[in-house]
Amino acid sequence: PPLSGSVNNDDWKHSNGAWIRTEIWACLAPGAPDIALRYAYEDASVDHGMGEGTVAAIFAAAVESAAFVENDIRKLIEIGLAKISEDSRTAKSVKFVLECFDGGMDYIETRNKVLEMNSDIGTGWFEAPSNIAYAIIGLLWGEGDFKKSMIYTINCGDDTDCTAGLVGSILGIMGGTKI
Repeated sequence: PPLSGSVNNDDWKHSNGAWIRTEIWACLAPGAPDIALRYAYEDASVDHGMGEGTVAAIFAAAVESAAFVENDIRKLIEIGLAKISEDSRTAKSVKFVLECFDGGMDYIETRNKVLEMNSDIGTGWFEAPSNIAYAIIGLLWGEGDFKKSMIYTINCGDDTDCTAGLVGSILGIMGGTKI
C-alpha cells in the first residue's frame, strides 16, 4: 500500500469499498477524527491507493468519529471536508451538494447533477465521490430524521449498501435522532 491500490487499478481506485468499513475506525477512535482517519487511510490505501476511494474513507471516518461528540450534521460535514483536499472529487461533490441544498434545489436534480459531474471517473458507477454525495443528500434532505434520511439516500440509487450504511452509522452514532 498504497501501490497495491494504485497499480493497474484505474477503474477501482476511485470506487466504493473502503469507506463502508470506516465505522470501525470511528468506533476505535470516538471523538478523535485524526486518529480514525489515519486508520481509514491505512485500510483504504490497500485497495484504493491514493484514489478517491481512499479520500472518501478519510472523509467518512472523520465524520463518523466526530459524530460521537457533535450532533450538527452541517458541522460534521465541515469536519470531514477539512480533512481532505479541497481539490478532490469527493470534496467538490460534497460542496456541490451543500450548494444545491442551500439553493433550494430538489434532491433528485442534485443527485442527477452529481452523477453527471463524476461520470468520467472509474467505471461510471460505484465511484466514491458521487456515492458520498448521495449519503450527504440523505443527511441534509432527511433533516436528521432516520427514516427520511435513509429514504432519500437509498432513492439516489447506485451503491446503496454503502450510502445507507454510512448514513445509518452517522445517525446511529449521534444517537439515532428521531428514529
